[in-house]
Amino acid sequence: MRTYSRAIVLTAISVIFVAACASQTEIVKLYDSPTRTDQTYKRLFVVDVSRTQDQLVDFEKEIAARLKQESVDGVPSYTLIESGAGVLQDDIYRASDDVGADGILVAHIASVDTTMEVKEGREDMKFECRGGNPVDYFLYDHEVLSAPDSIKLAHTVVVVTNLYDAASRERVWTIQSTCFEKASMKEVLLDEADAIVRQLRIDKLI
Repeated sequence: MRTYSRAIVLTAISVIFVAACASQTEIVKLYDSPTRTDQTYKRLFVVDVSRTQDQLVDFEKEIAARLKQESVDGVPSYTLIESGAGVLQDDIYRASDDVGADGILVAHIASVDTTMEVKEGREDMKFECRGGNPVDYFLYDHEVLSAPDSIKLAHTVVVVTNLYDAASRERVWTIQSTCFEKASMKEVLLDEADAIVRQLRIDKLI
C-alpha cells in the first residue's frame, strides 16, 4: 500500500516538473483602453500583416478557427481583400462593415529570430561474410552506410496584436505575444493564435 502511494506521488511530481519545463507563449499587455466598457465581441474581422500571402492566409485561418472554438465568428481578411499590393486602412474598415463585424483584430508579426543547429552526418561500414576463413578481409562484402547532416531550426517569434472597435474605429486593446524556439512556422502560428484568443477570453473581450 505504501509502495503504491509513493508511486502516485512520484508520478504527480513528474507531471508537474514536465509542465513547468514546457515552453510557454509569453504575453505582455501593451494597452487597455481606460474607456472600455463591458462589451464583448461576437464577430471579429481578422487581419494579419505578414510578409508572404501564404503566411497571412495560414495565420488568419488559425485565428479564425481558434475564435470559433470560443463561439466567436472570425472572418479572415484574405477572403475579402486582395493584399498583394498592400492593404489600406479604408479597405479594412469597408470590409469589416460589409461582413457586419463588431471588432477588428489586427495581428502583426513584428520579428522572427531563427537559429540553426547542424549535426554532422557519419559513415559506418557494414561487413557481410561470403564464406571461407572469417579472418580473411577479402572474403567480406563491404557497404558504406552514410547518414546525412541533420538541421534543427528554432524560431522565436514576436507578434503584436491590436483590437479595434468597428463602430468607433478606436483601439481597445494591444498585446505582445512571444513564442519561443518552435521547430516550424506552422507550429508558431498555431501557438500564437491560441495565445491571442486565450488572452481575449481572459480579458473578457470575447
